Amino acid sequence: MSSTATSLAPAIAAYLAATNGRDSSAVASFFAEDAQVFDEGQHQAGTRAIAQWMEDSARRYQPRLEVLKVQQRTGKVLVDNLISGSFPGSPLELRYVFRLDEQGKIARLDISL
Repeated sequence: MSSTATSLAPAIAAYLAATNGRDSSAVASFFAEDAQVFDEGQHQAGTRAIAQWMEDSARRYQPRLEVLKVQQRTGKVLVDNLISGSFPGSPLELRYVFRLDEQGKIARLDISL
């Protein structure tokens, strides 16, 4: 992870590390129980579904994230990443928009081009 990523909230940094490590086992420690993820036109709700989505993505794409830029906005954190892996067009720049709950866990994640 780049030095840009060191300023991230602990839950976001943990998610990025888990993605790079292809480890969904600790998903409940950084996602809220009722969290939502929106990616590739799909919606995942709850830590069980999110963990399954992370496992499926890791198996299909072997993604590797490199944080390029972090922006703090009211109520959300925008993280621009360079994603490489076994998918058409690799590497791609994707924007991850995180919203955290009051406990600092990820409540929502939107992934887009």
